[in-house]
Amino acid sequence: MGRTERGAALGPLESEVMDVLWRGSDAVPVRGVLTELNRDRTSPLAYTTVMTVLSRLAERGVVRRRPAGRGYAYEAAASSPAEIAVRRLLDDYGDAALVSFVDQVDADEHLRSRLRRLVDGG
Repeated sequence: MGRTERGAALGPLESEVMDVLWRGSDAVPVRGVLTELNRDRTSPLAYTTVMTVLSRLAERGVVRRRPAGRGYAYEAAASSPAEIAVRRLLDDYGDAALVSFVDQVDADEHLRSRLRRLVDGG
């Protein structure tokens, strides 16, 4: 999945941060995210930059944070870029987004069939 698809829901640095969290199996402290992000950079990011990005992602509900020592450890609250995009769409447009979705599915038998299969677990 390319950066352009994620671009609607996340900025470039936010996408990189989420990639680090999705690769990990446990919550990661800011320092761990920073280390991973700076691994291949010629111009390293500042600790405060990564901390701010993670804090904003937590405020948006994209990541969860828990106390860890004197700071926080972060883990992805969303399982994919698509989930983030849907959450943002619903946050931005609420019921109008749901009504539009239902209208689209109602008007297209192929989409209705796909949705039925997904809801039925297959």
